[in-house]
Amino acid sequence: MAALGGGALLWPKTLEGLASRLERGGAPDDEPFWAFVRGQFLIPEGRIYLNNGTLGPSPRVVVDAVNEHTRRVAATFPPGVAWDDLKQAMGRLLDADPEGFVFPRNTTEAMSFVANGLDLRPGDEVLTTDHEHVGGLKPWELVCTRHHARLRTFGLPVPAETSESLLETVIGALGPDTRVLALSHVTFTTGARLPVHAIAAECARRGIVFAIDGAHPPGMLRVSLRETGGDFYGSSPHKWLLAPQGTGLLYLAERWRTELWPTLASGGWDDPTLGAHRFNHLGSFDESRLVGLLAAAQFFEAIGIDRAEARVLELRDRLAAGLREIPDVTVVSSDARDVASGMVSFELAGVESATLQGHLARTANIRTRVIGEYGYGWMRLSTHIYNLPAEVDRALEEIDAVARRGIPAG
Repeated sequence: MAALGGGALLWPKTLEGLASRLERGGAPDDEPFWAFVRGQFLIPEGRIYLNNGTLGPSPRVVVDAVNEHTRRVAATFPPGVAWDDLKQAMGRLLDADPEGFVFPRNTTEAMSFVANGLDLRPGDEVLTTDHEHVGGLKPWELVCTRHHARLRTFGLPVPAETSESLLETVIGALGPDTRVLALSHVTFTTGARLPVHAIAAECARRGIVFAIDGAHPPGMLRVSLRETGGDFYGSSPHKWLLAPQGTGLLYLAERWRTELWPTLASGGWDDPTLGAHRFNHLGSFDESRLVGLLAAAQFFEAIGIDRAEARVLELRDRLAAGLREIPDVTVVSSDARDVASGMVSFELAGVESATLQGHLARTANIRTRVIGEYGYGWMRLSTHIYNLPAEVDRALEEIDAVARRGIPAG
C-alpha cells in the first residue's frame, strides 16, 4: 500500500487484525461474534438503525481508509487507486471476471451508463416493473423519451409467494417488441428476490438485453455474477456492502465491454483494448471513495459472505415472525427462502407509515424507511450484520404497543 508522509497506512494492518479475530465462530446465533462485529461500527449506543436498504453505515476500518487517503492527497502525495486490487477483490466477492467492473458513483449512474450507451430505436420497447427504484427507472424513462422508444411497466405479485410465480410473471410480460428488460434483483419495495438467473437465460434465448438493478444484494446475499448471467449488473455498494457514499458498481458482460457507448468521454473512450476500464476514465474525482470500497470488500472477505447472509436472514426471520404476531399488521414481504431478503415491509391498519416512522424515531431512536413510491405506503425495515436481536425485539415491542394502544397524543 502507498505511504503517507513516510509512514505506512494504518487501515490494512487494522484489517489484518480484524481478520484474525474473525477466523472462528460466526454462526447466525453466535452473539459474542456478532457483538464484536457490531463493535467495529460508529453507531451510537441506543441508536437502532433499520434502514440499511437506503444507506449502510461504514465500519471504522472503511472510514479510516477514506480519511487516510484524503490526508495523503492533502499532504501532496499523488492520489491513486489500486485498480487491480479493487477489481480482484470485487471479483472474489461477487464471483465475477475482474475485468468486467466499472465504478461509477451509484446504481443510478450505472443504469444511466447502460441506458445512454445502447442504440435504442423508435418503436423499441423497454420493459420494467412497478417495483423499481427511481434510480433504476428514470434512466430508461429519459432515453425512451429521447429516442421515441416505448417504456412499458408490468406488475409484480405482492406478496411474491414463490420464485416460480415471479418467473412466470416476468416471462409472461415479455413481448415481441421487447428490446430491453430492466428490473431489480431484489426489489426495494418488499425485498423480493427475483430469479435473475432463469430470467437471464430466457432473455438470452430471445435476444433481449437484460439490465439488472442489483442495488441491494452485494453484502446482503451471496452473489455469483458468473451464474447470474445477463448483460449488465449495477449496484450501490454504499448500501449492504457498507462502502462510502458515492461508491457504485457496474458489471458488463464481455460483449458490452467494447460495444456499449460511453456516457462520459475521456482519454481512451474509443480504445477497445481497454475493455470495460474505459468507463473508469472519468477525469478527476474523489479516489478516496474507491479506497474505501476496497476496504469494505476486504472487510466482508474477513467476515465471510456466507456468514453475513446467514446472520442477515436470521434477524430478518425474527423480525418477520414478530410482525406477523402483532394485531392488524399485514406483512407484504414473502417468507419463502428463495424470495426473502434482508428487508421486510408491512403496514399497520389505521396508522399511516409516516406517522409510525416519526413515533419510532422519537420514542426509541429507531431509523426506518417508508415506501411511499407508487402509493404503496408501507414501512420497510432492514436487518444487517451490525444489528442485534435485542434491537429487533425493541422495534417489535414499539410497533406492538402502537397496534394495541395507538400513538399517544402529543
